[in-house]
Amino acid sequence: KAGSAMVESCIGILLLCLILFGILQVSSLVSARSVLNYAAISTARSASVGLNDFMLYKVSHYASIPTAGPNTTPAGFSTKRLGGKSAGSIWENSIARDNAPVSDLGTYELAVREAYHLAGTTRFDSILDYENWGRDETGIHVEYERDNNELISLTIDQTVPLVFPFSRVFFGHLAPVDAIRGDHVGTYPGKQISATAVIEDHAEHYLKGN
Repeated sequence: KAGSAMVESCIGILLLCLILFGILQVSSLVSARSVLNYAAISTARSASVGLNDFMLYKVSHYASIPTAGPNTTPAGFSTKRLGGKSAGSIWENSIARDNAPVSDLGTYELAVREAYHLAGTTRFDSILDYENWGRDETGIHVEYERDNNELISLTIDQTVPLVFPFSRVFFGHLAPVDAIRGDHVGTYPGKQISATAVIEDHAEHYLKGN
């Protein structure tokens, strides 16, 4: 009976883990879709005031940093973890207003945003770069067109690697892509996400000379 109970417990725990990580992976995909929706809107607004393709590239990439994977340039950043020796103390620290976790990388991103947007073609990658940006299958792709009704229709798409444990159980039918998880590169299912924004085209007015 004891052995039977142990086997049943192991099976139950495995099923619970599958459900938990499946929910977390779906939540991550929903978050990625929201990020790309925001990136599409930001890039379309930049196109509507006359920014060129090179600038749109940087705007779209900066706006989609949450789906960009680990940072590669600059390197060496770490996130300050919450203090506490028990789950209860860590939870109390997490909800305390003065003990919010601080990301050194996030602080750096905000500080160099203007420098990244204003940098030339040979400098901006040295200011800010991420793992997914350097891979064609997981990078950001932008397409836009202007129609006769003075509208800009802009689409951003990205294949997001699903790196959560057990992701192959739920998404094994998706095309595999290479991505970093931890310290090594692995092959994971990739979900293509697309976002479209339509906005009025005011570039002619912004670029018109006085």
